[in-house]
Amino acid sequence: MNLADFSGLSAPALIEELDFETVYAERKAAFLALYSDATVKAEMSKTLERESDPVVKLLQESAYREVLFRQQRNDDVKALLVLYSSGSNLDQLVVDRGLKRLIITPADNTVVPPVDAVYESDQDLKERYLLAMDGLSVAGPVSSYQFYAESADGRVGDVSVVSPQVDLDNLVLENLTKAQLIELIGNLFYLDIYILQNDSESGVATQELINIVQLALDDETVRPCCDKAVVKSVTVVSYSIAATIYAKQTAQAAAVLEIAQQNLQNYVAEQKRIGRSIRRSAIYAALHVDGIEHVNITSPNADIVIDATQAGHCTNIDISVEAYE
Repeated sequence: MNLADFSGLSAPALIEELDFETVYAERKAAFLALYSDATVKAEMSKTLERESDPVVKLLQESAYREVLFRQQRNDDVKALLVLYSSGSNLDQLVVDRGLKRLIITPADNTVVPPVDAVYESDQDLKERYLLAMDGLSVAGPVSSYQFYAESADGRVGDVSVVSPQVDLDNLVLENLTKAQLIELIGNLFYLDIYILQNDSESGVATQELINIVQLALDDETVRPCCDKAVVKSVTVVSYSIAATIYAKQTAQAAAVLEIAQQNLQNYVAEQKRIGRSIRRSAIYAALHVDGIEHVNITSPNADIVIDATQAGHCTNIDISVEAYE
């Protein structure tokens, strides 16, 4: 389970849709309702049509304050909902599942200027929060191993659990040697745990981090007694992106290039996870922003399919812009 599973969840009814004009109209209606005399009410109604009148200014100011107050209420509600919460509010929310934000890189006060600590991102903390209940399972589901591996160290950026497949339907036991039979039985309980290191440029995990995660998963309170989990580094698949985008107007070329490059950087960052393939269609969508007539992708020349033991690593991005003719 991850945040993507909840991407289609609509906002709760507690969060109001706010519109200044609606609130302002309500304020004017409430103000006019204070006058019972029809003649006076008609005069005041005309007064409210004059934007420069002090009464109008007061009503506008009070309506704006109400919108701000209600927006603050919305923000307060969101702070208590894990999918919307962030920062210190999220830190407090995850405590109910025994979690705290992990440190990726400790602070260093021995240098000038001092270097602040780098902490686990809100998104990664939320995903661990969603996995926390699976960590209570005694059966060793995939999500449980993911939770404990991700919680072992803040540098664990992603986890994949792969169980070697044995073709039992076509297996002939009589043809196996004793050694092969022992190996077969062992494979039934083996799990390969692949990890991505998020403070590594390529994503390859160091042996130090592998050992830390292995130790966490070998704990008797974590691993079912028959399982044998083997922690490994993810295999990195390097790739580069090169493309030419054609702007409809030469004057917009620099602006659209900046937007397109930022979109592509965001896509590359999102895909630096285990098992996320690099699709040409997604690259095209990232680059084809408003003001672009055409996109020509020269690299990669085909989709880069990433399996559950791999992660993509973009080594270079080269985007040029030309005028469309």
